[in-house]
Amino acid sequence: MFRKAENGNTIKKDNYQQRAPELRRELLDTQFALSEAGIPVIIIMAGVEAAGKGEVVNRIHAWMDTRGIETRVFRKETEEMKKRPFYWRFWKVMPSKGDIAVFFGSWYSGPIIDKAMTGLKDSDFQNELEQIRFHEQMLVADCHLIIKLWLHISEEEQEKRLKELEENPLTSWRVDESDWEHHEQFSEFMEASSQAIRMTNMPYSRWHIIDAAQKRNRDLTCMETILEEMKTALDRKNKKKASPEIASGREKDGQQTADVSILDKADLTKKLSEKQYDEQFEKLSMEIDYLGWQCYQKEISSVFVFEGWDAAGKGGAIRRLTASLDAKLFRVIQIAAPTDEENAHHYLWRFWRHIPADGKITIYDRSWYGRVLVERVEEFAAEHEWEKAYEEIRNFEEQLTDHGTIVQKFWLHISSEEQKARFKDRDKVDFKRYKLTDEDWRNREKRDHYEAAVNEMIKRTGTKEAPWIVVSAEDKLNARIEVLESIRDGMKKALNRK
Repeated sequence: MFRKAENGNTIKKDNYQQRAPELRRELLDTQFALSEAGIPVIIIMAGVEAAGKGEVVNRIHAWMDTRGIETRVFRKETEEMKKRPFYWRFWKVMPSKGDIAVFFGSWYSGPIIDKAMTGLKDSDFQNELEQIRFHEQMLVADCHLIIKLWLHISEEEQEKRLKELEENPLTSWRVDESDWEHHEQFSEFMEASSQAIRMTNMPYSRWHIIDAAQKRNRDLTCMETILEEMKTALDRKNKKKASPEIASGREKDGQQTADVSILDKADLTKKLSEKQYDEQFEKLSMEIDYLGWQCYQKEISSVFVFEGWDAAGKGGAIRRLTASLDAKLFRVIQIAAPTDEENAHHYLWRFWRHIPADGKITIYDRSWYGRVLVERVEEFAAEHEWEKAYEEIRNFEEQLTDHGTIVQKFWLHISSEEQKARFKDRDKVDFKRYKLTDEDWRNREKRDHYEAAVNEMIKRTGTKEAPWIVVSAEDKLNARIEVLESIRDGMKKALNRK
């Protein structure tokens, strides 16, 4: 694969200077067209050390409108990155619609380095690459353009360039011990890189291996490749071709697949007296306060998702949970209609941003499940969009649990009659009336449609690692205790596992 790239192609200076002005004009025109079309672009700059990746990135900024380009460097793993799932660092800086992000280092760097330097097991390496395939496929399905450039030079050329950089006082700082360590394992790096490229070279995110031996040839080839990919993306957008669909069939063991109504199984007759509630709440509150700090010290993060019918008591359950935790440990994220900034990204972006660091807790009041609930029922999302969201969500939550995060998802369930009674009660009380909107009444008219969506959501996204907990909320006191008991048990289980 890489030997073919060592073709010795060169471009004469006159030819380069003749082609460059027209190429720059085309790049700018196409960049502006992409921005107008709202297509986010990710350029992955990868390849052999000393091949000139930094110089190519500088060329991109010089030849295109740098105001619409941001370069993100992922060379060193910060403490902030270590405390969250691996892909958080990339989601945090995803380009918005019409912008370009250049990733200097990417989701490929870690797996390739681990494979070459530490002998990462083949099965683990394959799993990492499979995750990359899924991640890129998901972004492309959301109309992202991913351009992957691999700059290649031979082992002999790399050694020569490293020595030249090291011997020059002005560039010696660019070479460190890790560069020479990587050079000594050049063949291992090439083998790992070859596997990665073969497995992730897909029609919707192709790899371009570029001979970087001569700078003029390297730069011109890179810029022409970027132009070609951008034009292709525009053609695809203009022709409204269907985006690639995400493959199904990756459901994990433990996923709930029973073909019955899960909500109908909930026992809505459960009830607690105020005395029973007060006794249990005091004990649970003390336990959760203690367990929250234990999880913090053991660096176990938690994500608690609250969904349920309007007026089912989500806010009350959340308030009892936060009253049981130290305020330094948690954040409550209330999800409403997406802002313009959020709409300019993949729908999961706004949730990835708030993923807690190790030891911390994020509580979502409504969540990413809006994609398969309100967006599905109200037809804000097309069928192919909410249909593929089940797999995207399972993958998202799997990344959290693989990192060691506790993920618990609560659906607070009440009957239609109880919901109607609570609506009427809210309408009578001045300080509760703000909670009731015309939209709440409209949603009631579609309750059957929402119930079907909820049942499918629970069946298709409830897993052993990230279970759905259907809470009997007909009695508010019972609901609050059920939630706290589940969270207590989840924390205990995670601490025992740790």
